[in-house]
Amino acid sequence: MTRRAHNPKDPVRLTDPVRLTDPVRPFLRYFADLWGGVATTCIGMAVTLRYLASKPVTMRYPEERPAIPPGHRGLHAYEEAKCILCRLCANACPVGCITIESAGKGKDGLVTRYDVDYSRCLFCNLCAEACPTHCLWLSEQYSLIRGTRGECALRLARPKTATEIEARWAGEARKAGEERAERKSQLTDPVRQQETPKTP
Repeated sequence: MTRRAHNPKDPVRLTDPVRLTDPVRPFLRYFADLWGGVATTCIGMAVTLRYLASKPVTMRYPEERPAIPPGHRGLHAYEEAKCILCRLCANACPVGCITIESAGKGKDGLVTRYDVDYSRCLFCNLCAEACPTHCLWLSEQYSLIRGTRGECALRLARPKTATEIEARWAGEARKAGEERAERKSQLTDPVRQQETPKTP
Protein backbone atom coordinates (compact mmCIF):
# COMPACT_ATOMS: atom_id res chain seq x y z
CA MET A 1 0.00 0.00 0.00
CA THR A 2 1.44 3.32 -1.08
CA ARG A 3 0.92 6.50 0.91
CA ARG A 4 -0.08 9.60 -1.09
CA ALA A 5 2.02 12.76 -0.93
CA HIS A 6 1.19 15.38 1.72
CA ASN A 7 -0.83 18.39 0.53
CA PRO A 8 -0.44 21.58 2.63
CA LYS A 9 -4.08 22.52 1.89
CA ASP A 10 -5.46 19.42 3.58
CA PRO A 11 -7.39 20.04 6.84
CA VAL A 12 -5.55 19.49 10.07
CA ARG A 13 -6.13 16.12 11.71
CA LEU A 14 -4.86 15.13 15.12
CA THR A 15 -3.71 11.81 13.71
CA ASP A 16 -1.71 13.47 10.91
CA PRO A 17 1.96 13.09 11.87
CA VAL A 18 3.09 15.51 9.15
CA ARG A 19 1.08 18.48 10.47
CA LEU A 20 2.03 17.81 14.07
CA THR A 21 5.74 17.70 13.37
CA ASP A 22 5.94 20.59 10.81
CA PRO A 23 8.07 23.34 12.47
CA VAL A 24 7.33 25.93 9.73
CA ARG A 25 3.57 26.41 10.33
CA PRO A 26 3.75 27.89 13.88
CA PHE A 27 6.34 30.38 12.61
CA LEU A 28 4.08 31.50 9.72
CA ARG A 29 1.04 31.65 12.01
CA TYR A 30 2.88 34.04 14.30
CA PHE A 31 3.59 36.53 11.50
CA ALA A 32 0.08 36.11 10.12
CA ASP A 33 -1.40 37.04 13.50
CA LEU A 34 1.01 39.95 13.81
CA TRP A 35 -0.01 41.29 10.38
CA GLY A 36 -3.69 40.87 11.23
CA GLY A 37 -3.27 42.97 14.38
CA VAL A 38 -1.49 45.72 12.46
CA ALA A 39 -4.15 45.74 9.72
CA THR A 40 -7.09 45.95 12.13
CA THR A 41 -5.35 48.75 14.03
CA CYS A 42 -4.90 50.73 10.84
CA ILE A 43 -8.57 50.25 9.94
CA GLY A 44 -9.68 51.50 13.35
CA MET A 45 -7.38 54.52 13.20
CA ALA A 46 -8.74 55.37 9.76
CA VAL A 47 -12.26 55.51 11.18
CA THR A 48 -11.03 57.63 14.10
CA LEU A 49 -9.25 60.10 11.83
CA ARG A 50 -12.32 60.38 9.58
CA TYR A 51 -14.54 61.36 12.52
CA LEU A 52 -11.81 63.61 13.93
CA ALA A 53 -11.93 65.77 10.81
CA SER A 54 -15.75 65.89 10.66
CA LYS A 55 -18.21 68.10 12.58
CA PRO A 56 -18.86 66.84 16.15
CA VAL A 57 -22.28 65.39 16.88
CA THR A 58 -22.18 66.02 20.63
CA MET A 59 -23.02 69.30 22.40
CA ARG A 60 -22.11 70.92 25.69
CA TYR A 61 -25.39 70.43 27.57
CA PRO A 62 -26.84 72.41 29.33
CA GLU A 63 -24.98 75.38 27.84
CA GLU A 64 -26.07 74.15 24.41
CA ARG A 65 -29.63 72.98 23.87
CA PRO A 66 -30.85 70.66 21.08
CA ALA A 67 -33.37 71.79 18.49
CA ILE A 68 -36.80 70.42 19.40
CA PRO A 69 -38.63 68.91 16.39
CA PRO A 70 -42.27 69.83 15.70
CA GLY A 71 -44.80 67.65 17.47
CA HIS A 72 -42.54 66.96 20.46
CA ARG A 73 -44.52 65.90 23.54
CA GLY A 74 -42.85 67.59 26.46
CA LEU A 75 -44.09 68.96 29.76
CA HIS A 76 -47.62 70.32 30.00
CA ALA A 77 -48.41 73.99 29.48
CA TYR A 78 -51.59 75.34 31.08
CA GLU A 79 -53.46 78.60 30.44
CA GLU A 80 -55.62 79.02 33.50
CA ALA A 81 -57.66 81.95 32.17
CA LYS A 82 -59.18 79.77 29.43
CA CYS A 83 -60.00 76.80 31.67
CA ILE A 84 -63.75 76.18 32.19
CA LEU A 85 -63.30 73.38 34.76
CA CYS A 86 -64.95 70.76 32.57
CA ARG A 87 -62.45 68.14 33.86
CA LEU A 88 -62.39 66.39 30.50
CA CYS A 89 -58.60 66.28 30.62
CA ALA A 90 -58.60 64.43 33.94
CA ASN A 91 -61.27 62.02 32.70
CA ALA A 92 -59.37 61.32 29.47
CA CYS A 93 -56.09 60.52 31.25
CA PRO A 94 -55.61 56.70 31.18
CA VAL A 95 -53.43 56.67 34.32
CA GLY A 96 -55.17 59.39 36.36
CA CYS A 97 -52.11 61.61 36.76
CA ILE A 98 -54.08 64.92 36.63
CA THR A 99 -55.56 66.28 39.86
CA ILE A 100 -57.97 69.24 39.74
CA GLU A 101 -59.52 71.13 42.66
CA SER A 102 -61.66 74.25 42.39
CA ALA A 103 -63.82 76.72 44.24
CA GLY A 104 -67.04 76.76 42.26
CA LYS A 105 -67.91 75.22 38.92
CA GLY A 106 -67.86 76.14 35.27
CA LYS A 107 -66.49 79.37 33.86
CA ASP A 108 -67.06 81.22 37.13
CA GLY A 109 -65.09 78.66 39.14
CA LEU A 110 -61.64 79.28 40.58
CA VAL A 111 -58.92 76.71 39.94
CA THR A 112 -57.20 76.12 43.27
CA ARG A 113 -55.14 73.10 42.22
CA TYR A 114 -54.03 71.69 38.89
CA ASP A 115 -51.28 69.10 39.32
CA VAL A 116 -49.70 66.68 36.86
CA ASP A 117 -47.81 63.70 38.29
CA TYR A 118 -45.01 62.99 35.83
CA SER A 119 -43.98 59.84 37.65
CA ARG A 120 -47.11 58.30 36.09
CA CYS A 121 -47.67 60.42 32.96
CA LEU A 122 -47.45 58.60 29.60
CA PHE A 123 -47.19 61.77 27.45
CA CYS A 124 -50.00 60.34 25.32
CA ASN A 125 -51.52 63.80 24.62
CA LEU A 126 -55.07 62.52 25.24
CA CYS A 127 -55.66 65.23 27.84
CA ALA A 128 -54.78 68.01 25.41
CA GLU A 129 -56.96 66.52 22.67
CA ALA A 130 -59.95 66.36 25.02
CA CYS A 131 -59.68 70.01 26.11
CA PRO A 132 -62.46 72.04 24.37
CA THR A 133 -60.83 75.44 25.00
CA HIS A 134 -57.25 74.36 24.18
CA CYS A 135 -55.97 75.65 27.51
CA LEU A 136 -53.76 72.57 27.94
CA TRP A 137 -51.07 71.36 25.57
CA LEU A 138 -47.72 69.57 25.59
CA SER A 139 -44.93 72.11 25.25
CA GLU A 140 -41.33 71.82 24.08
CA GLN A 141 -40.00 71.80 27.64
CA TYR A 142 -38.40 68.45 28.50
CA SER A 143 -36.18 69.01 31.52
CA LEU A 144 -37.66 67.33 34.60
CA ILE A 145 -34.70 66.93 36.93
CA ARG A 146 -35.89 66.01 40.41
CA GLY A 147 -34.33 64.40 43.44
CA THR A 148 -37.25 62.24 44.51
CA ARG A 149 -40.30 60.69 42.89
CA GLY A 150 -42.66 62.86 44.91
CA GLU A 151 -41.16 66.00 43.41
CA CYS A 152 -42.26 64.93 39.91
CA ALA A 153 -45.78 66.29 40.56
CA LEU A 154 -45.82 69.82 39.12
CA ARG A 155 -48.36 72.46 40.11
CA LEU A 156 -49.53 74.29 36.99
CA ALA A 157 -52.22 76.50 38.55
CA ARG A 158 -51.41 79.87 40.08
CA PRO A 159 -51.34 79.70 43.89
CA LYS A 160 -54.47 81.26 45.41
CA THR A 161 -54.76 83.09 48.71
CA ALA A 162 -57.38 82.26 51.31
CA THR A 163 -59.07 85.61 50.63
CA GLU A 164 -59.50 84.77 46.94
CA ILE A 165 -60.99 81.38 47.72
CA GLU A 166 -63.38 82.76 50.34
CA ALA A 167 -64.51 85.53 47.99
CA ARG A 168 -65.19 83.04 45.24
CA TRP A 169 -67.21 80.77 47.55
CA ALA A 170 -69.16 83.79 48.77
CA GLY A 171 -69.91 84.73 45.18
CA GLU A 172 -71.06 81.19 44.43
CA ALA A 173 -73.36 81.22 47.48
CA ARG A 174 -74.79 84.62 46.51
CA LYS A 175 -75.41 83.45 42.95
CA ALA A 176 -77.11 80.27 44.16
CA GLY A 177 -79.32 82.32 46.48
CA GLU A 178 -80.35 84.62 43.65
CA GLU A 179 -81.24 81.63 41.46
CA ARG A 180 -83.36 80.09 44.23
CA ALA A 181 -85.15 83.38 44.80
CA GLU A 182 -85.81 83.72 41.09
CA ARG A 183 -87.29 80.24 40.87
CA LYS A 184 -89.41 80.86 43.96
CA SER A 185 -90.74 84.11 42.54
CA GLN A 186 -91.68 82.37 39.31
CA LEU A 187 -93.68 79.79 41.24
CA THR A 188 -95.54 82.38 43.36
CA ASP A 189 -96.21 85.00 40.65
CA PRO A 190 -99.27 83.97 38.57
CA VAL A 191 -98.34 86.35 35.73
CA ARG A 192 -94.96 84.71 35.30
CA GLN A 193 -96.54 81.30 35.48
CA GLN A 194 -98.74 82.20 32.50
CA GLU A 195 -95.80 83.67 30.59
CA THR A 196 -93.62 80.66 31.25
CA PRO A 197 -94.18 78.15 28.40
CA LYS A 198 -95.00 74.66 29.46
CA THR A 199 -92.64 71.99 28.30
CA PRO A 200 -94.33 69.09 26.49
